[in-house]
Formats: sequence, structure tokens, C-alpha cells
Amino acid sequence: MTVHLVPVDAAGTDRSALRRFLTTETFPFHVVARPTPEQVDAAIDAGAWGGADTETLWIDHPDHGRIGVLRLQDVNDPTVMLDLRLAERWRGRGLGAEALDAAAGHIFRTRPSVLRFEGQTRADNVAMRRTFSRRGWVQEAHYRDGWPIEGGEPVASVAYALMRRDRDSRAVPDAIRRAWEAEEQLLTPGVRSDPARVGALLAEGFVEIGQSGRRWTRDEIVAALVHEPGVGDAVVSDREARMIGPDLVLLEYRVRFDGRDSRRAALWRCDPHPRCVFHQGTAVGGDEN
Repeated sequence: MTVHLVPVDAAGTDRSALRRFLTTETFPFHVVARPTPEQVDAAIDAGAWGGADTETLWIDHPDHGRIGVLRLQDVNDPTVMLDLRLAERWRGRGLGAEALDAAAGHIFRTRPSVLRFEGQTRADNVAMRRTFSRRGWVQEAHYRDGWPIEGGEPVASVAYALMRRDRDSRAVPDAIRRAWEAEEQLLTPGVRSDPARVGALLAEGFVEIGQSGRRWTRDEIVAALVHEPGVGDAVVSDREARMIGPDLVLLEYRVRFDGRDSRRAALWRCDPHPRCVFHQGTAVGGDEN
């Protein structure tokens, strides 16, 4: 995990920075997509961004700097509510999953009485719903017309939750979790279009066997993805993973990406940072690349 959380003094030294962040970014899946400075100040003064029951933290990244803000509500109750907001330029890069893990680690570590961590979002916020699912959160509710829309009809909302006992009982090796996280980044158009980020995830000597049977080298894949990174979110299913060596993880899964279905296998070396050594894709239903 690369992100870390820094406490926000919303009513004091961080008021201007928080106001600037909330009013210069657009959050299309929040009830108020872009609040005014007056709305932010009123909310801060009312304790909505810090107080006895609310904790707010900056989401900082060692390379990218400040990438978002995290608000934890009802922190003295057994169930804590999540409000996660990333700056627009950092969305679609896998950082939401890191922020979600950091939030869960923080709340269960610092609040011993918390049993349940809940997040709600619009039903059409597909990216956030997939992030919840990938990080082990369980969908527990679907509320028809539960999310108000400014100037429009309400839409359905969904609620996901992570229990303390779920987190405590996880037996998945850390290497497998990190390999899945890295593999999912390689399915993200925002990552695929960035040669530096793709190169950092591929080992020297990396080889890919594409769906057409072509053999790709590391440099060829990096160059090809810049021109054709794909669009939209990948839908991953049929996941399997196993350790085949002290630092080697084999991932197998089915994915629908850019309108094509394939089964994929990837070999990751995690020592200490995940680097993909080998990748292969096989078309499902006759699709070829």
C-alpha cells in the first residue's frame, strides 16, 4: 500500500485547503457534485467535516502528493460510515482500492468498538461498486430511488460493508492480494496509457502471449498500450490464485474488457513489489486480438 492518511483540521488550519479541494473538484456520484464555498463553510461550521462523531483525513501519496480526502462519520458507533473522494486526475488508477484498504485499516485499528464499516454509493457508480467488491466488501442493501439527484429524479443506491471479523479472518497471503491489485491496475485504461506506470509493473524479461498467439516483449507491450489502452472498466470473474514459490503468484481469471471476453493467466513475482513475469490470454467465444 502506498497511500497514507493525514488528519484534517477542518475548522482550523486546513479549512482553506479543504474548501479549495471540495469546490474545485467535481464529484459526479455525490448528492452535491460541486458544492459552493458557502456550502462548504456552513458544513464545516456545523461539524460535518470534523467533530465528536466525524473524522476527516487527507489521502496522501508519496509520488503524487495529496490525491483526495476521506471522511469517517459516526465514529463512536458500532457502524462507521465512509465518504471517499479522490481528485479527478487520480481516478481510474487503482488508488481508490488503496484508499479503501487504508481507511479500513485505520478505523479498525483506532476504533476498537467499531464492528462494521459501511459505504453507500449510487447504483450506477460501477467503478466504486467494483472497488468495494474487489477489496472484500459485501453488498448488503439496494435502495430503490434512494439517492437524490440535483435537478433530477432520484436513482437507486447500494450499500456495501466490511465487518471487523471479515478483515480479521482473511487468510489470503499478502503476496496474492498485492498481485491481484497490480493485475487490476494493468486492466485500467488510465494506467495502460502511461508507459512509466506499465513499465513499473512489468519485470525485465517479461513475455506476453496474446489472444492471437503473438509473442510480445516488455517494450512492445508498453508501446502498444500507449496507442490502444482500451476504454471503460474491466469485469473480472472466475478468479483463482495460488502461490507457486516463495515470491511467485499465479493468477487465473476471466475478463470482459473492450467488448471481448478472454481467460487470462499471469505470473507475478512479489519481492518486494509486484512485477509481472508472464502473461497469457485466450479468447472466449472465438474473439481474437
